[in-house]
Amino acid sequence: MMKTRLFLPTIALALVGASSARADLTIGDPAPSLAHVTWFKGTPAKSFEKGKVYVVEFWATWCEPCKENIPNLTALAHKYAGQVSISGISIWESTDHQDTSYQKRVAAFVDKEGDKMDYTVGADDLAASTANAWMKAAGEGGIPMSFVIGKDGRIAWMGHAQGLESVLPQVLSDKFDVQAAKDRRTTEVEAIRPVQTAMAAKQYVKALTLIDQIVAKRPNMDRYYDYDRYTAFVHTDLAKAKAMSARLIKASGGEIGVYQMMSSVYATQTDLSIEGYRYGMSLIQEALGKKDRAYLFLSMAGAVSRSMHDGKQAIDYAEQAVESAKNDPHAPAPFVEFLKRTLESYRSGKG
Repeated sequence: MMKTRLFLPTIALALVGASSARADLTIGDPAPSLAHVTWFKGTPAKSFEKGKVYVVEFWATWCEPCKENIPNLTALAHKYAGQVSISGISIWESTDHQDTSYQKRVAAFVDKEGDKMDYTVGADDLAASTANAWMKAAGEGGIPMSFVIGKDGRIAWMGHAQGLESVLPQVLSDKFDVQAAKDRRTTEVEAIRPVQTAMAAKQYVKALTLIDQIVAKRPNMDRYYDYDRYTAFVHTDLAKAKAMSARLIKASGGEIGVYQMMSSVYATQTDLSIEGYRYGMSLIQEALGKKDRAYLFLSMAGAVSRSMHDGKQAIDYAEQAVESAKNDPHAPAPFVEFLKRTLESYRSGKG
C-alpha cells in the first residue's frame, strides 16, 4: 500500500497558505474546538473530557491515501471501543466558499462506506474553521493527518495515521512520553520550514536539495514531500514530473483525486514551460476520459489554455465547463455561477 499524504488539490487557487503556515499549534497544547463540524455518523466529540483519549483524523473524499486508511481507523475503533473516541473530519472539499453541497457529497460517501467506516465522521464548515484551527495552526498541509488528544485534553501526538497503532497503547497506559514527542515534532518542523520557504520563493532546485537532505536523515518523511517534489519537478525537470505522475497514478489505481491534485498544479501555476502545460493538458484529458467531475477538469483545461496564451481555447473549455456543470447533478449552483464568472472574465480578456 502506498503510504503517502496528499495536499489541497485546487482548481482556482494554490495552497491557501496551509503548508507554509507557521506552526503555532504543537504537541502539549490544548486541543482546539470541533464546534464548527457538521456530523454525519457516530457520537460527536463536542468537547474533550478529562480522563478520556481521542483521535481526530483529517481527511477528504478526493484523497486516496485517506480512503486507504479507513479500514485501519475502523480496526482501531473496534480494538479500543470504550477507550478511545475516533473522529474523521473531512476538510478542503471545495474551493468555492459558497458551495455547501460538498457536505451532501461527504454524507453520501460515508453512507456508501457503511460499516467499513465504523467511527464518528463529520465535515468542516465553508470557512474551513476546523482546518484552520488544527491543520493550518500546526503548519500542516497534507492529509491524512492524525491528532491524539490525551487524558488531560492536550495534544499528545500528531502525525500520519500509521503511527497510531504504537502511540495509543502508550497514551492509554499513561506511559507515552509527550515531551519526547514534542521534541521530535520541533525537530521535524525545523526541518520542514526551510523547504516551505524555498517553495514559497520559487527556489525549486534548493527545495529539492533540502528535501533530499532531510529524507536521507529521516527516511520515514519521504512520502510527506510528494506534493512539493511534484510541484518542483514540474518547474525544473518535466521528465521527473512525468515519471512521478506515472508512479502516483499506478499507486492509486488511477483514482480521480490524484488526477485532480496533479492537474491543479498546471492550472494554478502561471510560469511553466509550454511543454509543461502541454503535459498538464494531457493529464487533464486522461481525467476527462474517466467521465467524473468533468466540469472541474474542463475548468482546469481552460486555465491551462489561458496560461498558454490561447484565449480562444480557454473560452471554449470554459464554455464546456459551464455546460457540463449545468448538466451534472453533483455540481453546486454557486460553483456553476463561479464558472460563468470565469467564462465572462476570459471573454473580456480580464481572466
